[in-house]
Amino acid sequence: MGKISNEAELKASIRELELKTIQQEKALKDNLKSTIHSFRPTNLVKIGLKNVKQVAVTRDIRSTAVNTFIGLAAGYLTRRFFIGKTSNNIFKRTAGAAIQAAITKMVFRKLPLIQEKTAKLISDISHQTRKNHR
Repeated sequence: MGKISNEAELKASIRELELKTIQQEKALKDNLKSTIHSFRPTNLVKIGLKNVKQVAVTRDIRSTAVNTFIGLAAGYLTRRFFIGKTSNNIFKRTAGAAIQAAITKMVFRKLPLIQEKTAKLISDISHQTRKNHR
């Protein structure tokens, strides 16, 4: 854009800038739509699963995922048991969220120990069973 010397050049320059603004707004809207689409829960899960597939799935990753799921499920069920399905009371909802977080954290931390003890118990029982059959 050079120096504007008359009214016709000014109008042409204004029109050019208006078109440029319209194109930039359209590009921003398209970018926003694709960004919002990528942050939907289903897409986040897909991306997470794709990343897990790319990385060699080890026993640690699987056990952590299982422990996390079990912890979340236990917390959710505990909250539903103590608070109920829905509540309009802010204190009940807050207490429910606190209970859910505490139970989820406790189960997630204690589950490996429980699994280890269960595996040892099963191993001892199978060892005793073999010993008795001889």
